[in-house]
Amino acid sequence: MTDADQRAEGLAVRARIMGDDWVSATGQGPGLAAFTERAIDQVWSTVWTDPALELRLKSVTTISVLAALGHLGELRAHAAGALRAGLLDAAELRAIVLHALPYVGFPAARHAMVVVDEAVAAAESTD
Repeated sequence: MTDADQRAEGLAVRARIMGDDWVSATGQGPGLAAFTERAIDQVWSTVWTDPALELRLKSVTTISVLAALGHLGELRAHAAGALRAGLLDAAELRAIVLHALPYVGFPAARHAMVVVDEAVAAAESTD
């Protein structure tokens, strides 16, 4: 696969998971534009296109790590993306957070669950 093909695949996965609104809102301003280009090259066009894991497992892993680290904005985006892309359903998202609870602690898991519930409610309101 050429670099251009890999980038195109990465952009397609990024749009599928993050959605058109999120994609069009990123890269605003010179700093974020440069950051977005790096993210496309180093994350979406490599990690998310690597065939070693299916997208569903990548989504579970990403959501778990974001919950553990308390990166709630990114967690919100990835939880919504998992629902949008049909990779995970509401019950599975909540189960991921509950599974993480003894490992990440109650405060982190509670904050993550609030974010997941908000993402689920937003997805259900658009259905």
